[in-house]
Amino acid sequence: MTSAHATTGSSTYTPTEPPNADPGDVSVKPPKAPVDLSTTKSPFSNKALGDPFGSRTWLHKKGIDLTLTYLTETLADVAGGRRKGIAYDHQITMGIDIDLQKLIGAKGLSFRMLGVQRAGRDVAKNYVGDLTLLEPQQSFGVGGNVLYHLVELYLQQKLANDRVTITAGFYPPNMSFGSFPLGCYALDNVTCSHPTAVSVSSHWRSWPYAELGTQVEYDPIKSVYTRVGLFQDTKKDGGIAGFTITTASLGIMIPMEIGWNPQWGREKLPGHYKIGGYVDTSDNKDIYESVTGEPIVTSHAPARIERQRGAAYIGGDQMLFRFGPGPRDGLILMGIATDATGSSLPFRHQYTAGLVAQHFISGRDADYASIFFSNLQVNPNLTRTQELQQDLGIKLQNGVHAVETNIQVLEMNYSFKLYSGISIVPDLQIIFRPDAGDYYKNAVVTGFRILADL
Repeated sequence: MTSAHATTGSSTYTPTEPPNADPGDVSVKPPKAPVDLSTTKSPFSNKALGDPFGSRTWLHKKGIDLTLTYLTETLADVAGGRRKGIAYDHQITMGIDIDLQKLIGAKGLSFRMLGVQRAGRDVAKNYVGDLTLLEPQQSFGVGGNVLYHLVELYLQQKLANDRVTITAGFYPPNMSFGSFPLGCYALDNVTCSHPTAVSVSSHWRSWPYAELGTQVEYDPIKSVYTRVGLFQDTKKDGGIAGFTITTASLGIMIPMEIGWNPQWGREKLPGHYKIGGYVDTSDNKDIYESVTGEPIVTSHAPARIERQRGAAYIGGDQMLFRFGPGPRDGLILMGIATDATGSSLPFRHQYTAGLVAQHFISGRDADYASIFFSNLQVNPNLTRTQELQQDLGIKLQNGVHAVETNIQVLEMNYSFKLYSGISIVPDLQIIFRPDAGDYYKNAVVTGFRILADL
């Protein structure tokens, strides 16, 4: 994956980013950090394939940077859950970034196109539980096996000495709003890279799902940014595979975010704090109340239509102790809290806390250890509906076996750098109440991730 680089108030991020990147604010910006081509050491030495015959350097001088990564997450349910079993999946990321100022002299203009190929099996649905409220494999999804799924296709224009950035095209809103890149040290997609509780079943699309949209960022000072977007609500998430970009709109999604990236003390300990949310104008079915005002279960009437919904979040990370000169070389504390107001959304709250230690072993600057805990609270309206169904002897909504109330995951891992651009991450996850109910025993999921930044 590509490294991020803090410019003004923001930095670039793409899922499964390597641990030497800046954990700061996320923005859809061309992911290549400025490269110093005057050094004797190859600027692409952190890539597994290096700079063959100087081709990458030649392309970079022309304003062209290529992305190619391979990621696999092989995990097994070894105790609890639905049944024991192992599942492999992988993701190949392919992208191109073009600095159009270098290439054709268009000042401040850049272009990005990126897609993924995914294949494998889902450990959550096959072994952990009946639902995928919690996905232990971060790279599983997009309808299963896909040859190529378009994730990003956009133009970006910088103005006013890079204090104003305008982005327009086809990309996931969560690349710029509500993302906490440090969370992708974890394998599960509740932690990486944004709060799942405010995006599941919403039109706030998560990477690699995308939709048409635009956003404007204004950085009043170097450490502060403000950002607002306008995205199309769609049904198909850009299609299962290929280059499908639908214009059939269900409404609009308006995300907003304010961020602050201070540095503290003599050691300039970095912190990244943000608050934001979104408003979704699409029509959606209430999960408890019918058009008569009575419960759907007892009235047998159609569900009430919710005309607008939304969510809010607050969180950040702070380095507590520094172990080295890099932006993540230290002990870092992370926390997130969310609130979803929509009566049609399956979750109401999410609380996540994490601790990451990187470069705490001399000479192992890319190695890290991390631990994360997330608690997701199910929407009380969903719980009430299922309680009514249970009392009446009706099959529970969503096909679950027990009333859903909450679900938690505790994850621990350690990342070893094996070679330039290649790392392996042994991982352990304990999933409490796998289907957010009491039907399945707590699941223990373990395995590893291999990431190759080619």
